[in-house]
Amino acid sequence: MEIPVSSVVKQIYEQFDSDPRTRGAIIDIAYHQGIVELTGKVKSAKVIEAAEEIARSQPGVISVTNELKVG
Repeated sequence: MEIPVSSVVKQIYEQFDSDPRTRGAIIDIAYHQGIVELTGKVKSAKVIEAAEEIARSQPGVISVTNELKVG
């Protein structure tokens, strides 16, 4: 059974908000058939790494395309 898109995206946003590394970062999330795409501009490479780690850890996520940029 496939996990609903809104549920996966909501879980990722909740994890971003609760993690001090990604809290406050403006990150857009797209999810389709197990693939998460992260886009946006963040403060540092550490935020990029943390966002990808969080997204990968969510149930229903098969892979992550990380298009985040520092800027």
